[in-house]
Amino acid sequence: MPSYFYRDTTMLHQVIIEGIGIFSISLGKDFLCSGFLHASLYLLLENLICSSYQIRSVSDAVLHVLAAACGHRTVGHLVVANADYIIDSLCRQLRHLDLNPHVPNVLAAMLSYIGVAHQILPLLEEPMRAVSLELEVLGRHQHPDLTIPFLKAVREIVKASRNEACAMPNEAESFSLRVKSEVVEMIEWSRKNVKKSVIWHDSTSEMSSLASEHWEEMLFKLNESRRYRRTVGSIVGSCLTAATPLLASVNDAASLVALDIVEEGIATLAKVEEAYRHEKESKEAIGRAIEMCSFHDLQDAVDTTDEGADENRLLPAMNKIWPYLIHCLKYKILVATMRCLSVVSTVVQICGGDFFSRRFHTDGAHFWKLLTTSPFQSRPISKGGPILLPYRSTSTSSSEGSMAEVSCMKVQAAALNMIADISRNKRSASAFEVVLKKVSGLVVGIACSSVAGLHDASINALSGLACVDPDLIWLLLADVYYSLKKGIPSPPSADFAEVTQLLPPPSSSKDYLYVQYGGESFGFDVDLSSAEVVFRKLQSKSVF
Repeated sequence: MPSYFYRDTTMLHQVIIEGIGIFSISLGKDFLCSGFLHASLYLLLENLICSSYQIRSVSDAVLHVLAAACGHRTVGHLVVANADYIIDSLCRQLRHLDLNPHVPNVLAAMLSYIGVAHQILPLLEEPMRAVSLELEVLGRHQHPDLTIPFLKAVREIVKASRNEACAMPNEAESFSLRVKSEVVEMIEWSRKNVKKSVIWHDSTSEMSSLASEHWEEMLFKLNESRRYRRTVGSIVGSCLTAATPLLASVNDAASLVALDIVEEGIATLAKVEEAYRHEKESKEAIGRAIEMCSFHDLQDAVDTTDEGADENRLLPAMNKIWPYLIHCLKYKILVATMRCLSVVSTVVQICGGDFFSRRFHTDGAHFWKLLTTSPFQSRPISKGGPILLPYRSTSTSSSEGSMAEVSCMKVQAAALNMIADISRNKRSASAFEVVLKKVSGLVVGIACSSVAGLHDASINALSGLACVDPDLIWLLLADVYYSLKKGIPSPPSADFAEVTQLLPPPSSSKDYLYVQYGGESFGFDVDLSSAEVVFRKLQSKSVF
C-alpha cells in the first residue's frame, strides 16, 4: 500500500484519540456517568502498545487528561478505580485470541505502565487462569506466536506481586509485636488487679464490651491480612506453574523470560511465607488474649480459621522447578545457561542449602560438566540429540559442542560465581556439604591452570568455599604448590612435620588431591605461576 495511506490512518487514529480527551474535558463528570470512560479506557490502554510513536504518545496524554478530569492523581489510580471493567474486557478478549492476538501485549503494557496497586491483584486470578491455559502444551501449539507475549505478561504480574509481598513481612511483624505487647500488658494488669474476674467476665460491664470490640477488630485485621497474603501467594503460584515448563524451551527468549519469572516468583513466595510465620504468632497471641477474657464467640472464630496446606508453598514449588532448571542447563544455549546459573544461585540462597544438598549430590554432574571441559579442547558431537515433540521447533544453537571457546569460558565463569555466592552465604552453604570435596577439587584445578581468563572467577569461588572448609582448600592448593615448587621451606620448629610428610609429592598427575576429588576430565595444564598467584591472593585475603 502507498505510504500516504499509513500516514492518513495514523492521523485518523490520533484525531479519534484526541477527540476522546476533548470530550472528557467538555463533559466533565458526565463523561464518567454516561459510561464513556469505561468504553474508551481499554481502547486507550490498548494503543499504548501501538507501533506508531505518535499514537502511543497521544494515548498517554489523553490518559493523563482523563485521570485529571475524573479527579485521580495519576493514571495508575484511574486504572485501579476502573480495574473491574478493564479486567472484564481482557477476559472477554482472552476467550477469542484468534481475533485479539494483541491481548497479552495489552496486559503486559498495562501492568508495567501503571504499576499494579494491591487493589488490582485479586482481580488478576481469572485472567491468570486463561493465561495459564495458553502456556500449556495445547495452547502453545494453537498460538505459538503468543507464548512470549503471554510470558511477558506473567512476568509483570509476578513483579507486581513481589512489590506487594516485600511489604508483607514488616507489616505482619509490626502487627504481631503490637498484639504481643498488648497481651503482656493484660497479663501484668491482671496480676495487679484483684477484681479482674469481675471486670473481664461480666458481660454487662462497659470495659468487657470495649475489650471484646477491640479484640474482634484485631482478629478482623489479621484475617484481612491473611486473606490478601493468600491471594498474592495463589497468583504467584499460578505464574510459576505456567512458566516452569518453559524453562526447558529451546527458544532462548522464552527460556529467559521464564527464568525471570522463576527468580521473581521464588523471592515472592519466600516473603509470603515469612509474613505467614508472623501472622501465626499474631493468631496465637490473639487467641491467648481472647481465652483470658473468656470471649467464647471470638474463640470460636479463631478456632475455625483454617490454615490449610497452602501456607507451605516455597519448597514444593522449588521441588517442581528444579528438574526444569537442570534441563535448561542441558541445552547449552549461552545466554540461557548463564542466566540459569544466576537463578540457581539466587533460589538456593532464598530456600536454604539444606533443601538442595541431595539435589546437588544427584544432579550436580550437570553443573560440574560445565567446569570439567576445557574451552580449548574439541568435544565430539553427540549423534543423538534431545527428543523433540511435534510442536517444538528445532534449534541449532542447542546442539552439543556448538558453544564457542570464549562463550564456554563465560559459562564457566558464571558457574564459578554461582559456587562462590552459594558457599559464601551461611544459609545456603550446606547445599555443597555432600559434594564439597568434588567442587573444591574442580575449582582448585581451574585456579591452578594456565587459563588466565578464569583466574578471577576461580579465586572468587575458592574464597567462598574457604568459608565452608578453609583447611580443605589449603590442603588442595598446597598439594599442587609444594609438589611443583623445588625449594620446599623447612618447618619453623622441630615440633612440626616436614611438608613432604604431610603432602608427599605425587608420582603422576593423577595423584594430585584435586584430581582424586574432582576427577581427571579437566583438559587444563597445571601451571606453577598460576598456583603461586592463587596461593598469594588467598593468603592476602586472610582466607586461611
